[in-house]
Amino acid sequence: MTDETVAAVRALLAEPLIDRTNPTSLSLVRRHRAELMRWFADELGYRLDASHPGVVRLAKLPCPGHVPRGLRTRQGRPFDRRRYAVVCLVLASAEGAGERCTLAQMFDDVAARAAGIDGLAFDADVGADRRVFIQAVQAVAGLGVLERAEGDEERFARGIEGGDALYRIDRERLALLPTAPQPPSLAGSPRDVGFEPYPDTEAGRARRRRHRVTRALVEQPVVYQDDLTADEHDYLRSQRGRIQRLLADHVGLTLEVRAEGWVAVDEAGDLTDLRWPDYGAAETTALRLCDELRRRRGRGDAPPWPWDDLVTYVQALAVEYAGYWKKDADTPAGALDLAERAVAILVAARLVRRAESGVVALSAAGRYAVSAVALPTADAQEELL
Repeated sequence: MTDETVAAVRALLAEPLIDRTNPTSLSLVRRHRAELMRWFADELGYRLDASHPGVVRLAKLPCPGHVPRGLRTRQGRPFDRRRYAVVCLVLASAEGAGERCTLAQMFDDVAARAAGIDGLAFDADVGADRRVFIQAVQAVAGLGVLERAEGDEERFARGIEGGDALYRIDRERLALLPTAPQPPSLAGSPRDVGFEPYPDTEAGRARRRRHRVTRALVEQPVVYQDDLTADEHDYLRSQRGRIQRLLADHVGLTLEVRAEGWVAVDEAGDLTDLRWPDYGAAETTALRLCDELRRRRGRGDAPPWPWDDLVTYVQALAVEYAGYWKKDADTPAGALDLAERAVAILVAARLVRRAESGVVALSAAGRYAVSAVALPTADAQEELL
């Protein structure tokens, strides 16, 4: 591969749907689309759609150890099943609209569609449901399908007379946003939508095994021993040299083999949207949690770390960092919010897992444990406040 095609591979892995808002990457991918289509299909089992002039879409598939991060509200709260259902209805409404639509038009359409779905509680006259609708619209806007041209979402959410907004609809992006190995309408259940149709032959099973191992190394911050089947372990061990060359020459990653598993290190650091470690309050808290988890293990404390004790620890940190963090971080509600955000970082980095009664450290958490955290410089303080 040339430097250009490696850059195109990395661009697609970092941003699977690239449009005209990123003209440099879009031009790069389209220039090498034939080679990229072959490479992604052969090495990862991914499909690259470059049939539209203004957008390209890499259709990724789950890999071993995959934990969906999901959508969140602008306040950082994870979406529940009802909110995901309303997101799908907003997308369906956008699909049936023209190039533009108003918030009120979408709301009426979503309410009408929801009324025909058993088990989906949605009442156009209930304020909480209007708020759920606005959160769904904001999520779809975050996916790049909707762009607000004018108006006020908040006035509409509160039911204030005259509150409305006008949106542009990116129809190319909308058409390529959903992706699955098979059409959802042909699947017998939601679980079947992600089923990958490899032939039930020795060659088919070998191809599936190769794709799953390579995907895991490329996509996951850490691949643990337990993520892989015995067959996949054998493949990784026997093909380690080839995999190392593939990652280095085609993706720019360095494979590290550890007792707990494998890490494909990206020295450039631009294949992830998780900027951590960092000086933000949640990022610093996450680092300190790693350190405390190491101390707990050294003291012989039994896992998991009880959630109430963890929040109390975070509240004490807020006192320690007084003057650097927001003033409400040392309150019970502020400490709870900060703990949730910090643990979400560690879960995304595959360093801890949430248990029913608390938080359990995973093996790789020790890599980030520190004995002290430097306070941010004066220049950085304003960002944290």
